Amino acid sequence: MSDATNPGAPRGARRRALVTGASQGIGRGIALSLADAGMDLALVARGREGLDATVAQAAPRTDGAVVALTADLAVREESAALAERAAEALGGVPDVFVHCSGIARNGAVGSLEVAEWDRSMEVNVTSAFVIASDLVPAMREQGWGRIVTICSLYSRYAVSHTAAYASSKHALHGLTRVLAAELAGHGGTANAIMPGWVDTEMVRGEAAKAAAARGATPEEMVRKFLRNQPINRMVDTSEVGALTAFLCSDAAAAINGQGINIDGGSVQS
Repeated sequence: MSDATNPGAPRGARRRALVTGASQGIGRGIALSLADAGMDLALVARGREGLDATVAQAAPRTDGAVVALTADLAVREESAALAERAAEALGGVPDVFVHCSGIARNGAVGSLEVAEWDRSMEVNVTSAFVIASDLVPAMREQGWGRIVTICSLYSRYAVSHTAAYASSKHALHGLTRVLAAELAGHGGTANAIMPGWVDTEMVRGEAAKAAAARGATPEEMVRKFLRNQPINRMVDTSEVGALTAFLCSDAAAAINGQGINIDGGSVQS
């Protein structure tokens, strides 16, 4: 029987997805949307507690497999083992790869430690390269594959004190474009999603820290965050998940090498 691991897999064949950063926030929203699309899922995060919660939410939404894989993407050897671990857990090489893992290490140039720069690069972009290096040949061979990277509006511009984060997200966007070029003509695509302010634990935490430093309330800081987000609310993780699921579908076969903003219209490009 032909399936997603065989060359010429038919439209609508069951797909196997590897999703990093799946323990909370955007990654969880993506995992749930891909479960709704009927994919088998290998969900990755560093910590088990949040990851297990995502698996518990995703499993009832699909008749496919949903497995948890713990890995620290700051450790090169753990990134390098993920594709094989996912293939073993799902019974075949993943033909969908969503890279959502990311960290933000802020600091002005001159005060930011090189170790923090290195860790940001390793987690945000190098791990994506390492994992994709193991998956792209199989995607090309079978004539179908989807890669989605969760970048940032800071993949398009930058502000002070974001050297490590903005540089890594620019690099991830560039890597995505290269992957798109190398998958083109082989039934595969690679696209980047550029979220604005999304309602996640991380953003709520940043609002709380900023509020404490400024003598404001977290709600006041959220309103400040949203002053340039025209829809006047944060994006929901399910909205990012829905966009990701579409880009991973057969219907999105002609969308390749794109950076798609999901920010309520704050950046029009």
